[in-house]
Amino acid sequence: MAKDLQEGTITNSGTVQKDGTIKPFPSFTTADKLPKEKQEKLDAVMKDYDDNVTVVEVPKAVAVVDPSEQEKRILLIKAKVAPDATNTEFELLMYLANKYNLDPLLKQIWLVKFGDKPAQIYAGRDGFLEIAHRSGHFDGMETVVHFDDDKKPTKAVCTVWRNDMTHPIKSDVLFSEYSTGMNLWKTKPAVMIGKVAESVALRKAFSVSGLYSPEEMG
Repeated sequence: MAKDLQEGTITNSGTVQKDGTIKPFPSFTTADKLPKEKQEKLDAVMKDYDDNVTVVEVPKAVAVVDPSEQEKRILLIKAKVAPDATNTEFELLMYLANKYNLDPLLKQIWLVKFGDKPAQIYAGRDGFLEIAHRSGHFDGMETVVHFDDDKKPTKAVCTVWRNDMTHPIKSDVLFSEYSTGMNLWKTKPAVMIGKVAESVALRKAFSVSGLYSPEEMG
């Protein structure tokens, strides 16, 4: 009871008085008004404000949004490896890059376009090796180039082993079917036919479809 409390004690209802009664806390409502003289001063200030301040509508600022990191990367890829590609050709490049997790900026996959001809998308032998290593099932590869009596390459045989298969995957490619007789095919024929054999074997062993090495295309 309040009578048992010391004078000045604050309770939820108010303050305990000397006689033991509780003086309620003051309450304020929207009906409460300032004293007349203070209200008049406030009205004068507000009127002066309204008379001297012009409100100007400010147009909304145009937000400049930086592209996301992924968008920046896509723009960089297009500028570096596919500047002349159509949107459809570039989308196909990015689809294959994403599907096989190959990096165009590292030349693991790239696009070649001449004039108005349809673009060609390639992955090198090293790109196929990247797919093989990332799979966790690559268990080695052996390539043998065969030569004729004049020491000219006749074919190449590549064997790829997987650690989850009992039999290896083998490719046997003929030099006469792939050589263009130009550029590296002329100066490094054994290396080139070896790359073809390795690309074919790796694609077979790791189910790569819709993507070829430039050596395979001649």
